[in-house]
Parts: sequence; structure tokens; C-alpha cells
Amino acid sequence: MKTILIIEDTDFISETIATTLRFEGYDTCVAEDGVAGLEAIASCKPDLILCDVSMPRMDGFGVLGELRKNKELGTVPFIFLTAKAEKADMRRGMELGADDYLTKPFTATELIAAVTTQLAKQEKVAQHYEEKLEVLRGNISYALPHEFRTALNGILGYSDIIIDMAKMSQMSNTSYVIDADELLEMAVAIKDSGRRLHKMTENFLVYTQITSIAGKPEAVEELKRFTVENASEIIADIATIASRDNGRESDLSLDICEAKLRMSSENLYKIAQELLSNAFKFSEAGTPVRVRCALENGSYVISIHDGGRGMTHDQIESIGAYNQFRRDVYEQQGVGLGLVISKMLAELHDGQFTIDSEVGVQTTVTVVLPVAH
Repeated sequence: MKTILIIEDTDFISETIATTLRFEGYDTCVAEDGVAGLEAIASCKPDLILCDVSMPRMDGFGVLGELRKNKELGTVPFIFLTAKAEKADMRRGMELGADDYLTKPFTATELIAAVTTQLAKQEKVAQHYEEKLEVLRGNISYALPHEFRTALNGILGYSDIIIDMAKMSQMSNTSYVIDADELLEMAVAIKDSGRRLHKMTENFLVYTQITSIAGKPEAVEELKRFTVENASEIIADIATIASRDNGRESDLSLDICEAKLRMSSENLYKIAQELLSNAFKFSEAGTPVRVRCALENGSYVISIHDGGRGMTHDQIESIGAYNQFRRDVYEQQGVGLGLVISKMLAELHDGQFTIDSEVGVQTTVTVVLPVAH
């Protein structure tokens, strides 16, 4: 049974509303003013709140402002009850996050319609988040074990081979010589697996740190105190390394200019590294990867284009941690943290992050960052 809190200082109005709602099958709580309303919110944990605007001790705007600060109940649907139909009151309420307005006097039909509509919206939102959470659970349960197991199997498997070869050499009456090329190949494979494991661990720690910082205004401001003088040099170096690591030096095109940015070199390096890694990872050899950096309207615009498989609009909208698209078809490495880390870092520095993509044709990621003065 849904619980509805009625915050109203006129007794007969609150009693009438409560009776109407109980007749419709809702449970109700009643508070006589804003201060009592906040106490009732904490105690009865309502599914929806009906609140008068003009009340003693604390008005409805104050109640809504305090409610939206509540991490547990901040998203509860909130409907204002007011005797005034003034646009200024309505606008202020909506800016604070009110979901609807009922102007007194209202009919029982109007009341029930407003309540039903908001509860249905809330249920739809909850269902949407539950579906996203279920997808996230599935991605984590598949991606993380798969990635860690693959990397560890490479390290342990090749290590066992080397150990067995060494033991055979010790036990044999004749000297058993390990082929240098074969040994080098296994050592490189072990190192690659180690680097893969290291990057996963590093990205997990970076993501955790960024998520923590995002909720602390002082920590966010601290990030903006850094400056990087040689943005173009950093981006060019990362692009060159990424193209070389993928054997695609001829696919890389650079068109960049210098700028001084309001962020640390480490964070710029991370953004560029993740985006360029993805550009080469998700496109075929022989297709272009173009990096363009330009000063536009007082901002530094970084654009990274690849001629890869692209993404749908829904995939772009659902970008998040531990989310890799069509992993059942494409055996790419990683756990899907790169894009979300880049996006969060850009936005923490008052920047913008956008993706333009066409399936089977191209993807262009654009990061707009503030210039330091």
C-alpha cells in the first residue's frame, strides 16, 4: 500500500484529502506545518507528498528544498497545494523540483488524477533504474571475472610452461636449451597480460576516486587549481604511442594547437589515453583515426574521430561503468570504464563530453575543456 504524506495547516482540508485518499486505498500521514512535515517525512517515509505552500514556521518551498537534499527520499514525488495560481509561485516550485501543482479548491477527481499520475511516473522511473541496475549486474558478473581470468590465465599459463621447461633442463642428463625466441614470446605474453590486469586495476581505482570526488564540492574545486601548459604535446604523444602500439602509425592524423588548460596533466593524459585507446581498439587497420584540437570560443576542443563500427543512440545514452556493447559478438578487452572516466573527468572540470556516431561508419568523441588564463 502506498503512503501519502499531507502537509497542510488547515485541518478540514487535510482531513478531507486524507479521507479521499484512504477511500482510494492509500495509507496517509498528516502534518500541520512544514517543520512537522519534515519530521513526518523521516518517520513515515512516504511514497508521495502533498504540501501546502503557505504555512507557519516553514512554508512549502522550504520543505521541498530540504527534501531534495535527502539522499534517501529526495526523489519522492512532490505536489504543491496552493490557493494562488500565480505563475511566480508555480515557477519557483518547479525550479525547486516540484512535480505538480494543485490549485485550491480542487475536486476529488483532480486530486486522485494528480496522485495517480505522479505515482505511475515514479514507478516507471523505478522500473527503468531497476532494468539498468540489472544490466549493470550482468555486465559486472560477466566482464570482471572474464577479464581477470583471461589476464591471470595468460600469466599463470605461460609461467607454468617456463617452469616446466626449466625443470626438464634440470632433470635431463643432456642440457636442455630453451629456445630464445620461444622464451621471448612467452615473456611478452606474460607482460601483456600483466599490463592488461594493471590497467583494469588502475581504472577501477580512478573511477572510485572520481566518484568520491564528484560528491565533494571542495575536492572538485581543488581539481581546478591545476594547470597544464603543454596540452598539445601530451595529446600528440599519447596519439603516437597508441597508433604505434596498435601497428597503425599510417592511420593517425594530427591537427592540433597549443593551449594552457585548467586541469592537471595527469587528468588530461587519462582522458586522451582512454579515448585514443578506444578509437584504435574499435576500428579496423587501414581506417583513419583523426585527432583535432582547436581553440574555439575560449575553450579547447578535442575531437577524436575513428572509422570504426560506431554506436547506436541507445548505446551512447547507456554509457556507464562496466558496460561494453555486444561483447557476445566482439571479443574486445576491458570492462567499459574508459568512456565514463573520460566523461566524468571532463565534466568535473566544467567541460563537456559528447559523442556523435553512426553504426558501421564512424564515431567522433568531442571533449570541450576550459582554457586557463
